[in-house]
Amino acid sequence: MDVYRTAAAALDRLVTRRLQPPPEFVGAARRALGALDAALRERGGRRGGAGPGLRVLKTVKEGSFGRGTALRGGCDSELVIFFGCFESYEDQRGRRAEILQEMQGLLDAWCRDRIPGLRLQFPEQNMPGVLWFQLVSEDLENWMDVKLVPAFDALGTLSPGIKPKREVYATLLNSGCQGGEHAACFAELRRNFVNTRPVKLKNLILLVKHWFRQAFQEEAQSRPLPPVYALELLTIFAWERGCGKDAFSLAQGFRSVLGLIQQYQGLRVFWTVNYSLEDPTVGDFLRRQLERPRPVILDPADPTWDVGSGTAWHWDVLAQEARTCCHHPCFLEAAGSPVQPWEGLGLPRAECSDLGHCVLRDSDQETPEDSRSLDDTECHWAGDSRTVSPAPEPAAAASTAPSALGAASASALAQVPARELDRFIQDHLQPNPRLQEQAKRAIEVLQRCLHKNCTYRPSRVIKGGSFGRGTNLRGDCDAELILFLNCFTNFEDQERHRGEIIKEIRTQLASGWQDPVPGLRLTFPEQNTPGALQVQLVSATPETWVNVSLLPAFDAMGQLGADTKPQPQVYTALFNSGGHDGKHAACFAELRRNFVNTRPAKLKNLILLVKHWYHHVAAQNQEQPGPSLPPAYALELLTIFAWEQGCKNHSFNMAQGLRTVLGLVQQYQDLCVYWTDNYGTEDPALRTHLLGQLRKPRPLILDPADPTWNVGQGSWELLAQNAVALMTQACCMSGDRTPVSPWDVLPALLHQTPARDLDKFISRFLQPNRHFLAQVNKAVNTICSFLRENCFRNSPIKVLKVVKGGSSAKGTALRGRSDADIVVFLSCFTQFTEQGNKRAEIISEIRAQLEACQQEQQFEVKFEISKWENPRVLSFSLTSQTMLDHSVDFDVLPAFDALGQLGAGSRPPHAQVYRDLIRSYHCAGEFSTCFTELQRDFIVSRPTKLKSLIRLVKYWYRQGHKMPKGKGSLPPQHGLELLTVYAWEQGGQDPQFGMAEGFRTVLELITQYHQLRVYWTVNYSAEDETIRDFLRQQLQKPRPIILDPADPTGNLGHSARWDLLAKEAEDSMSALCCTDRDGTAIRPWPVRGAAVVWGAVSWV
Repeated sequence: MDVYRTAAAALDRLVTRRLQPPPEFVGAARRALGALDAALRERGGRRGGAGPGLRVLKTVKEGSFGRGTALRGGCDSELVIFFGCFESYEDQRGRRAEILQEMQGLLDAWCRDRIPGLRLQFPEQNMPGVLWFQLVSEDLENWMDVKLVPAFDALGTLSPGIKPKREVYATLLNSGCQGGEHAACFAELRRNFVNTRPVKLKNLILLVKHWFRQAFQEEAQSRPLPPVYALELLTIFAWERGCGKDAFSLAQGFRSVLGLIQQYQGLRVFWTVNYSLEDPTVGDFLRRQLERPRPVILDPADPTWDVGSGTAWHWDVLAQEARTCCHHPCFLEAAGSPVQPWEGLGLPRAECSDLGHCVLRDSDQETPEDSRSLDDTECHWAGDSRTVSPAPEPAAAASTAPSALGAASASALAQVPARELDRFIQDHLQPNPRLQEQAKRAIEVLQRCLHKNCTYRPSRVIKGGSFGRGTNLRGDCDAELILFLNCFTNFEDQERHRGEIIKEIRTQLASGWQDPVPGLRLTFPEQNTPGALQVQLVSATPETWVNVSLLPAFDAMGQLGADTKPQPQVYTALFNSGGHDGKHAACFAELRRNFVNTRPAKLKNLILLVKHWYHHVAAQNQEQPGPSLPPAYALELLTIFAWEQGCKNHSFNMAQGLRTVLGLVQQYQDLCVYWTDNYGTEDPALRTHLLGQLRKPRPLILDPADPTWNVGQGSWELLAQNAVALMTQACCMSGDRTPVSPWDVLPALLHQTPARDLDKFISRFLQPNRHFLAQVNKAVNTICSFLRENCFRNSPIKVLKVVKGGSSAKGTALRGRSDADIVVFLSCFTQFTEQGNKRAEIISEIRAQLEACQQEQQFEVKFEISKWENPRVLSFSLTSQTMLDHSVDFDVLPAFDALGQLGAGSRPPHAQVYRDLIRSYHCAGEFSTCFTELQRDFIVSRPTKLKSLIRLVKYWYRQGHKMPKGKGSLPPQHGLELLTVYAWEQGGQDPQFGMAEGFRTVLELITQYHQLRVYWTVNYSAEDETIRDFLRQQLQKPRPIILDPADPTGNLGHSARWDLLAKEAEDSMSALCCTDRDGTAIRPWPVRGAAVVWGAVSWV
């Protein structure tokens, strides 16, 4: 990086020549933004002129360009527009989308005029609450991301040096906003806070931002890093505390900022230039903010916005880079001595890496007496009699005692709004980083003592337990040290000799502990864990302690490389040793730790939330003794399973995740969860053992490191009862009091289900129950009756017939998939083309009638807004308190009655129907709704077991559909239904076939998609010349070809990513669901994909 190669004395020249944006780009951008500003003020954000409530009160230019900290190459600018129509923060939240829509038209009109010296680019609008575009220089060397942000004018007219009125922040805090949600309202304060700083301080900011950009350009793509604005504030803080002069050494300032970054876990930075602790509402809020996990860096304009956010960003990545760069020329004086950082209150001292300093805060901050506890807890450990903890003072017991905090927050969890769960975790559940660091150091002291003083010196030591996995709750963690000893040569040795070795280690620790760290004592509490030595490290000032379990273990795996599985022989030896039920789980602690510890930070937060709820339930169980609950580790694994199968995004809705885990807990009798990250089914011994485990009663949750350990053992009834209760509370409800939708996760996975159990899998998880079907049928009948009797009563248009379609009508619906297609055939359509021309007005009429009849029919409908000007379908969801437990989603499709009245066993449609269709259509399947009855009857008459196979294939398809695939869409689901029918017909048509063979056959055909040419002649035939010529054209098109048996224009194999589906099929064919007990592949039916046509005739 050029900044590292630059000599300390040359940093000023680097900034001036390489980092400051070119004047010509700055001038062109300023003129462009000025013109846009003028246009917004003139027309008020409305294309036809501003209405009285939409006038622009003022605009503020913010972002790095407005603050004067724009960096050459790329920078950002915000144009915040304050509208008169926003009278409160709630108004801004509720009407922002409407205003943005109005502004889009103005922006489009403004952008038509060429901007001298600049190009305009419009990326995808993926930032909620803003419009944005890019200004790019003609030479493409510089660009600016410009955001237009509508906002409520909370501040009014500001006077220099005068703080905003207290009511401004009191109203903000009472609005229920999330952190920084309304930051735009305070853009003027933010801009002024930075823009008034000395030029050289801004140059230092550019240098820090340049370092960040160069060092982490690639890293930012994979892990969330702090925003550059946090670094701007940290730089200002360093200058204020360490220098405060207009002229200074850039190298010194740069070194000071990197020193602070290294100590991010101790940072608590805020200013009182705009808000203070004196106001009770603001003061109480600030105290809560400052208790958040470090680093805390509060925006000086908006106290709700913690730009440091210790849980959201990977500050550790920045700190690691900052630690390794001090030897570069930019930090060396001309004589070769290191540049010294500034020394000030709270700043790192030269040549000192100690993290023991206390609060970092603004020099103007006045802390009232009642905020003393903020400072008092700063350098303490926290925990209880089992973990790391201070003994709370009476005055601070509510905020520091784990038992008090745990009880209060556990009962409060149910009342926490779903949108506030992330804040609840940060404020109450995440362990204090400083306390974590102190616990880590105490454990390291113990490790050194073990190596130095004990006869049985471990060859290596692994930190395990929730402390090692990074999932320990505040005030409630378990720390384990796994001591791998060379004296154990196999699992049996460990079992035979562990007891005597534990006694020896205890004796030698007791005699050899010679106060390695002043004030740190070693004690031995009551020993109640078999196979482990429990020790306690106690600090005298203040009196705190860490409980650690020492577990001597056989090093079964040795040193493993990254992403390397243990050799199968390791597990074979484990099975042969007679180890069962996790007897030797300690030997696999490293795998266990790595499995959890590498997960995203937010997933670990969800684990904390679930474990917090679990501990609350466990406390009830202790008050009313009953069967033992499963271990908390089982809930950790279940949470990971839920996230992997339902989400897999690093950013997700916490309430959705919680509700998904609670739902799985309720289904504990069906839980079958295991992973093959470390052991698989390729090895015969492992396969035999795994199949044996899968035959055991549920719940089954196998440890991903040790396949002998079913961590799901225990009584789940109490957990399930409490899960049902919690799912009805605020933490699992949306803002409109409807339940938060869980992720789509079953308690067992298809690809992990043995082939012989597929029928059970379908009946248990995919087959709708009778109550569900009855409710859907009642809802469908209600809408069908409405369409016949209520629609078009005072109109010449008549409803000729209403036909139920979709999977519910065919008998292939999946459990929980309450969707229904209803086709309404109308007299106003006398030919195919009229259906397309008049569809929009018909849909509008049906919608109006539905809205009018809601109260009379005792149901409610919620319509989905179509993005098409001429939609082909009216989509809505129906709810009813009198007939439904949940909503049912409907698609109503108006159609031309091409077939007339069809009876059971009717003859095929007349050839003229298809001749008219062929002459009228423009795109494949355009009029397929006209043939809904034929499509339904083609499937509904099939054997029950074939419909079950169709359900299985549809479920497999939907699981693959959830994963990111790239460009293009997968084949339509109806095509997979037809392919399944084709496989069964060609495979022998046995009504009682083997489910695994049928599934394997369909997957095989999917992999052969290049050869597929499938059609039926049950409804249309080649006897008619027009149809014959058309079919010949269809069948000569590129494969795959799967013609709709009701509509020959519909080729369900065309223009889809069959290659992606084929890859999924290839993977699935080697899974447990498609292999025999001995690992051999299930044999598919003898079905060919190439040129095989059901009902083929000689002309093909």
